[in-house]
Amino acid sequence: MKNIRSVAARAAAGAAAVSVLLGSVAGAAATQGSGAKGDIDLAVPAGATLAVGGSSFSAPLYTYFTTSSSAGAYKPTHSVTFGTDSAAGSGDGRTKVTAGTYTIGFSDQPMDATAGTLPTGTHAGDLANYVQVPWALGGAVVGYHLAGVSNLKLSASVITQIYNGKITSWNDDQIAALNHGVTLPNKTILVCYRNASSGTTYLFTDYLAKATQGRTPSGASGSVMEGTGKLWGATNVSGESNNAAMANDLANTDGSIGYLEYSYVLANPGKIQAAKLQDAAGTYIAPSLTNIAAAATAAAKTISASNFSITYLASGKTAVWPLATYTWAILAKNQTNAANGELAVKFLDYATQGGQKFAGANGFVALPTAVQKADRVALLTVKSGTKVLLTQKA
Repeated sequence: MKNIRSVAARAAAGAAAVSVLLGSVAGAAATQGSGAKGDIDLAVPAGATLAVGGSSFSAPLYTYFTTSSSAGAYKPTHSVTFGTDSAAGSGDGRTKVTAGTYTIGFSDQPMDATAGTLPTGTHAGDLANYVQVPWALGGAVVGYHLAGVSNLKLSASVITQIYNGKITSWNDDQIAALNHGVTLPNKTILVCYRNASSGTTYLFTDYLAKATQGRTPSGASGSVMEGTGKLWGATNVSGESNNAAMANDLANTDGSIGYLEYSYVLANPGKIQAAKLQDAAGTYIAPSLTNIAAAATAAAKTISASNFSITYLASGKTAVWPLATYTWAILAKNQTNAANGELAVKFLDYATQGGQKFAGANGFVALPTAVQKADRVALLTVKSGTKVLLTQKA
């Protein structure tokens, strides 16, 4: 995570629909969640420990907030322990928060029965026992490493054929047709995929399914793309455990292609190229924080556990990045350990409020104001027994 950290230095209840929570938060104190002196979000029990893990998509942001030297670090008034983010994938985050291993589980896909994202042994009725809040907003890219070739245009159809094993060389006629005047090498494509349940994989396949009007082998899925089941047909493949591993492979392997969170590309300047993709109007655009933010603006204003995707918007939307997503923080509504639970909710309140002003420096986009307000409303419902762990300062 050293590269990610260097970039950082540089730069209601349960699973209920967050749309229900998009009301005003009357009387919110201006300083709460700011991280400034006197912020009640910083007053946590001494010795509390925060155990987290899951989505590697937002791992750079968690690392930034919990690194004391960061300008936007969350600094409680008492000494606490911030556990290392496992960054093992969204499936890991959902499974281990419900098992009680993590106080906070991070997932690009919230738990939802309809979406099929419930961990084994968890039932629809159990969702009332959890709070799920969008805590980060970012974009994914199709990254590649091809010596001497930059600003490559790739259509969703071509990307799908690469992952299906129909296009196996970088100088394929279909790639050349999209990139007139570019000299493409006769080099075999190494197809990189995520080898565990992954929210970034869901985002990637959701984009492909929508951009090709469903002409993909499996549609949107966070499951493993290769390995058991062989959902995709490419055979020259490399499985990666998380976004950091994907970034490492792309940065060091000429001829490779993969998909990963945008901040990991920013952490490897000059080593990973991001392909230009088509917006919903058909124009090829390069990723930027501006057009990732435009995706959140153009998407539906109601975000919920069953309606959370903001990828590939309706035809006609211009300059909107087609791979954007919220990453969700999941925690039990009733915390068995009051101290650890209080640290968790106050950390999240800071991260989703004042901490959002540091999102851009880390390759993310600040949460819309309505989402920030909804997050606080949800976090106010977390308790330990009868004790409310987050209170709103009048």
